Amino acid sequence: MINSKVDILITSGAVSAGKFDYIPKIVKKFRLSNYFKGVAIRPGKPILFAKMKGKEKVIFGLPGNPISSAACFRFFVYPFIENILNLQHEKPIKAYLKNNFEKHKKFTRFIKSKLNSTKNGKLEVKLLPGQESFRINSFIRSNIWAVLPHGRSKFKKGQIINCFFPNNTNKIFN
Repeated sequence: MINSKVDILITSGAVSAGKFDYIPKIVKKFRLSNYFKGVAIRPGKPILFAKMKGKEKVIFGLPGNPISSAACFRFFVYPFIENILNLQHEKPIKAYLKNNFEKHKKFTRFIKSKLNSTKNGKLEVKLLPGQESFRINSFIRSNIWAVLPHGRSKFKKGQIINCFFPNNTNKIFN
């Protein structure tokens, strides 16, 4: 990668701290800056990012779990690509929460959710059951990610929250 035309390397799996999680060891052998491994998010905590010193080359190590990997690609890799291409930054969709939700205060949560509109055109978002990262059914039924920021643990029905389409299709509405 150092002398290749590859600017972004994305891996999936082998980034945590287990016996077969070798990506961090390999990445540390390169000259790096802006390195981090692990962020206070759910799903996707064991994400890795590193930039090669003196080069415009980066490495993203996504988690091996498919839902965690999807969330990390959506909220880390895609915005990074958007930024280096100087694209307009995405704005969240604001929607009224249809159900209460509690989470750990110190984590940002990316919640598999269902967005719809009422007869009056009001956007509502339902946070789906089955939020564990291994639960694929809620991911399949979802059409949007609701983002619940760190610093709060309780989110109440009727509250306005930020939502993002899985593939940033709201660009067509800007």
